Amino acid sequence: MNRMLLCQMSLLLWGSILGSAVARRSVAEDGEISEMINSARCTSRCLALHITLLKHTQNNDILGWCENHRRCSQCLQPCKELWETRRSVYHKTCKKHHECVTSYEFLMSIQAQKQGDCPPPQKASGFAAACVEGCSEDRECSGHRKCCSNGCGHTCQSPASQFKGVPLKPRKDMTFQEAADGQVEVSWMSKFNVSVEPVLYVLQRRSNYGIHPSEDEATPWQNVVMTPEERAVLEDMRPHRWYQFRVSAVNVHGTRGFTTPSKHFHSSRDPVPPETPRNMRRGNFTMRGDGCVGVRVSWDVPQEEDLPVHHYKVYWSSQAPPRRVGLADQKENSKSTEGVAPEVDLEGLQPNTVYLVQVQAIAYWAQKRLKSRKAQLVLTTPPTDSPGSPAQGRPTGEVSNELPGSPTVPSLLRIDAAAPHYHSNQLQVKVFWKKSHEESLKDSSTYLLTWFPEVCSRNITKTERKATVQGTHFVITGLEFACKYSVSVKPVSTTGPGSEVVTSVTTPPCSSVKGRGAKSLSCGREDRHLLARKIRLRPERLSAAFQTVNGSVWGHFQWQLSLTPPPSLAGFQVSWLQVSSRASAAPDTVISQTQILPPDQLSLSVEHLQADSVYKVQVQLLTPTGGGPAIVKMFHTPPLNASPL
Repeated sequence: MNRMLLCQMSLLLWGSILGSAVARRSVAEDGEISEMINSARCTSRCLALHITLLKHTQNNDILGWCENHRRCSQCLQPCKELWETRRSVYHKTCKKHHECVTSYEFLMSIQAQKQGDCPPPQKASGFAAACVEGCSEDRECSGHRKCCSNGCGHTCQSPASQFKGVPLKPRKDMTFQEAADGQVEVSWMSKFNVSVEPVLYVLQRRSNYGIHPSEDEATPWQNVVMTPEERAVLEDMRPHRWYQFRVSAVNVHGTRGFTTPSKHFHSSRDPVPPETPRNMRRGNFTMRGDGCVGVRVSWDVPQEEDLPVHHYKVYWSSQAPPRRVGLADQKENSKSTEGVAPEVDLEGLQPNTVYLVQVQAIAYWAQKRLKSRKAQLVLTTPPTDSPGSPAQGRPTGEVSNELPGSPTVPSLLRIDAAAPHYHSNQLQVKVFWKKSHEESLKDSSTYLLTWFPEVCSRNITKTERKATVQGTHFVITGLEFACKYSVSVKPVSTTGPGSEVVTSVTTPPCSSVKGRGAKSLSCGREDRHLLARKIRLRPERLSAAFQTVNGSVWGHFQWQLSLTPPPSLAGFQVSWLQVSSRASAAPDTVISQTQILPPDQLSLSVEHLQADSVYKVQVQLLTPTGGGPAIVKMFHTPPLNASPL
């Protein structure tokens, strides 16, 4: 009897714990949804205030027009801030712009007061008529109820005229159309609405992994887009997921809520391999009792993938001097991580040696293994007689399995950028980033933001610019038209900089901005947009010359660059692999040899190549964030009795 009672109490305890966890998640989701609806109400208000100027603009262009109109864009600033960063803009950031200040005050009012009006006090009944101070503001009441007066106190009551002037919900049926490039168009149909104010649609989605759809295992609802159209084109749909969507129609007065979840959508395209691991780094070296060196190598996991990473494969090999390379056995070692741990301990390294370490993410799709491109790190082990810390001193016979800890520096998860827009007579873009672990709701950490134009449609001085930022967002101003910018951010602390995250921003051509309403903008002669020209720094014109020396074949490889290299170019990775041979049977083990070259060296000589054989040669650019574009060619070495090629 006592055992049964204990079991019942345990079930009740677990039920209460799970119930409270679900309740906290529901409250958090409701709060975020409310903020997004408030952002849409704020946007509808701005469009309504300037609607007389929009009579010649198509409905799907009104947001673009507003963003490029001085007063309308000032009105939109607090609305966009709330949508993009999930937090309200500070009053001081409006800088006394009247449109921005009134928009901010509107947001404060609708955040404090729920949709609808309080009923007359005399209509209160039951507990709502009790002479108590049961609440002081709307947010203390659950659901849609408001804090209203009953004549002798304040209680939570159901609102009157909750949906006055509010648009009807769209029809629940949605259609999905998937293009060959993976883009998915989601469409819906609204009911007949009589609304003076512009209506905006907030689209949300959720998804789950697996063979079958499951609402129980689905992610929380996520905001996708706010649009005046009855459609949205999505470019980030992942395969191997089951998606559901819902949409809400919003104007300045509010919304009637979201439609019921749509039928499940499953992408028909195959998944792509994982992205390259980022920000490879090493820990401190440790000397072993046998004179060898150990080191821990770690990296940042890729961003969201089509498929979850199953494990990582790590390769390492010693590197010979860069100018001339013999065919001495440079064995490439490898090992797999245990699960998805983003680190590995390398043992048995030789002292005073240069090593190339590469890591590759591995995922599985059906029976197929999908591999990412390899990230790489070049490290030099210390000599055995290196002075310094005990971890790098002479072997003492003790074997240390611990690495000295490094100071904790805030790490980042990702950096995103909004669409570039023309404001205050200059092109600007807002970037914002997210920390891996939020210590508090208000982030006062210091970050170093860097940006520079990688390539532009016309010749400009490519100057790198920096800004020190407190907080997690920044507006970059003074951008050039028709350029692709590299934008990076990293946290800064007293112990040094933390890990860096990078994104790219492509600015529109001047003529495109002028066509969206910036009539006063003067556009000179423009070259084609950089995306149309496909300008990209890459190696090209890879060639080879061979000669026989002392009974072996030597090869000299050289290449050129498509553009003048930027300062960020770290060097080149040259790899060569024997594919086939007429002189002997193909080797049982295929070993690809690799050399890292400085950015000013555009050639490499290789000794002791196999005669009358086919080699695959690859030259790849190296950047601070990993590998870049590459060129690959096949070369046939001459037989030993042939003349030099």
